[in-house]
Amino acid sequence: ISIGFNKLIYFSEEEAYILNSLINGLDGTNSLKTGLQKKLCAIYSLASIADLVTAKDSANNIELLGKAIQSKKKVILKSYESANSDTIYDRRVEPFAFSANFIDIWAYDLEKKENKVYKISRIASVEILEEMWEHESEHNRTSADCFRMSGNNSFHIKLELSLRAKNLLLEEYPLAAKYLQEKDNSWILETDVHDLAGVGRFVIGLAAEIRITDS
Repeated sequence: ISIGFNKLIYFSEEEAYILNSLINGLDGTNSLKTGLQKKLCAIYSLASIADLVTAKDSANNIELLGKAIQSKKKVILKSYESANSDTIYDRRVEPFAFSANFIDIWAYDLEKKENKVYKISRIASVEILEEMWEHESEHNRTSADCFRMSGNNSFHIKLELSLRAKNLLLEEYPLAAKYLQEKDNSWILETDVHDLAGVGRFVIGLAAEIRITDS
């Protein structure tokens, strides 16, 4: 069935995880349980663009990027603001995937010949080119870590959390539940992250409640 973007229902990975946990909590004899799980799986990968973004500029850029992905066209990310190099200039890329929450776009950088993640909020505007993709076989993305950071790097972390820190972690980053284990009246978070900035901000905010045991 073909459905326009404005007709789709979207769940981020975190929302789907929470919903699935709630569904799993239903009694096994509940006749609705299986049906709800099937419906969740059926719409899990779909995405609605306009309803997810409050900033009009970002919504327009996301719509254009979505069209470019569907038609496999190259684009120019106009006046992209890079936090790493502290520069502003146009990027000529092949966009091929959004992050789960439409904050980032995965694209193949035609100048640097590599896959990169771009923050959509840092794109002034998007120009769709007539040129088709030429590097589709090289398109590759990694899934976001439990702190919602994407990238090609991998850093192993192991943290010892107080009960308060554990509860705050799960409230802010529900997917972290998969990597938590209870040990001697504390909680151990052990996982890999793509960027230390996400977990770093969390640790700094709760420095007295968290001990770094491996990084």
